[in-house]
Amino acid sequence: MPGSAGAGRMRLILASARGLLGGWIIALTVPLLIDPHAIAAWSAVGLGNRSRMLLAAAELLGAALFAFETPILAGLALLMAAFVAAGVLHLHHGETPWWLVAYAVVALLLWRFTVRSRRTGERPDGPKGQTPG
Repeated sequence: MPGSAGAGRMRLILASARGLLGGWIIALTVPLLIDPHAIAAWSAVGLGNRSRMLLAAAELLGAALFAFETPILAGLALLMAAFVAAGVLHLHHGETPWWLVAYAVVALLLWRFTVRSRRTGERPDGPKGQTPG
């Protein structure tokens, strides 16, 4: 049954990668909530605490959900919405948010590979778990 062991390893690798990306996004988002410079920057551009906290909450929840296989789609949707909102804010202020595009591409690839891994891992086996043929 080398195929099922390989699929199990691939799912573990994907789960680890999703966890690393989610942890990285969480680590980058927490300062948005507590860093005095971030709070001052948001206030300076006329955006209040409510919008800053809403964006941070969407990113944090999305990153946490994305790290797990079952709610991955909900996490991906929250992350994409947060990335788009943050990207619009950065573009509005003359910045190019290339890092948000990179995070979005990585998240989409991990989601796609996770879906593919699920499908290949659920292929029906022959009698007693043996591969037909």
